[in-house]
Amino acid sequence: MKIIIIGNGIAGQTVADLARKQDPNALIDIYSKELYPYYSRIFLPQYIANEKSLDNLIVRNEKWFEEKNINLHLGIEVETIFPQKKQIKLKNQQELEKYDKLFIATGSNARFLPFDNPSVEGMFTLRNIKDADEIKRFIEKNRVKDVLIIGGGLLGIELGYHLRELNLNVSICEISNYLLPRQLDEGTSKLLQKYLESKGINIICGQSVSEVLGKDQVEGIRLKSGKSIKFQMILQQMGIIPEISIAKNAGLDTERGILVNEYLQTSDPDILAVGDCVQFNGLIWGIIPASIEQSKIAVQYVFGQNPEPYLGTFWNTRLKIAGLKLSCFGEPPTDQLGEEQLLENIDEDSFICRKVTLENNKIKGAILMGPGKDSFFLNNLGKEVDKEELKRKINE
Repeated sequence: MKIIIIGNGIAGQTVADLARKQDPNALIDIYSKELYPYYSRIFLPQYIANEKSLDNLIVRNEKWFEEKNINLHLGIEVETIFPQKKQIKLKNQQELEKYDKLFIATGSNARFLPFDNPSVEGMFTLRNIKDADEIKRFIEKNRVKDVLIIGGGLLGIELGYHLRELNLNVSICEISNYLLPRQLDEGTSKLLQKYLESKGINIICGQSVSEVLGKDQVEGIRLKSGKSIKFQMILQQMGIIPEISIAKNAGLDTERGILVNEYLQTSDPDILAVGDCVQFNGLIWGIIPASIEQSKIAVQYVFGQNPEPYLGTFWNTRLKIAGLKLSCFGEPPTDQLGEEQLLENIDEDSFICRKVTLENNKIKGAILMGPGKDSFFLNNLGKEVDKEELKRKINE
């Protein structure tokens, strides 16, 4: 079997690894526009802050792919897919490459707003190593001191924390009324904000940027409230947009993402899509656990393993955000619980917040901020649990 994978992020390399385990003789080729083998985007803020080297970012180097007999083609873009011929065309090459099964794992791009001045110097997004290098050079060349991050999501907060380590004055502007509205309830978010402010980060919530000031280079911003603030650099971290262009141009069904069925097949059954580029049941997942789960099911299906159909992925996040351990599983609690019950353990002075939402004695969601184990909550998400045991775990 000849397998071609477009993209070498977490989804693409998971497909390659699992496909090799299924068939030692399969021909597997990965094409990536990036110049580097698979690396962790999570650590890009540490790379900018000179806390991690480029080598430390690489998760699987080229030697790993060689040992697995997987052909990794870096810096090579797949330009066109011809579904009826089961072929692809590479950019700047005339020969076509044939496949038996094609996996699209093109990931996503950072959302970017031009603010009527897209060419102004000093406005960036952070999505890859190239972006990180450009940000580092700009900070050094212009001796930047005041930075604004637009977007109070996970990457925006982590980026702000590590830029603060460079002794920069960092502000984070979030349009919602509190940080991480997708992962946290308002109470936990306010405690996180208090922690970030204790680290010297300025937080602006419930506001949006209406204008970027400066003709040739960033000089500041104007909020919709009318207030102007001076900055030398702006980093936009406002979420992702699935990269669907190659699928759309090939005539595959797309909306916001590439449409797939419960086995991750596109509208062409020999072309599958996995990861951030995928839309399933109207949702874009954009989280690492979803990329891994989708890749497992897609590979198992291609090799006739009859996997359980994909039903979606439980929202879960586990990371150290700004030096503080944070785990979020399932749905965050709301102000109106209805049939649900909220169990919690909060110590504001130590920035500890452990909240679990129960519905019919089943864990519906959990937020765990600060020290403590989280595996019990993840392993029992959606399952019925003993309430007394749950109370003990919350207070551990």
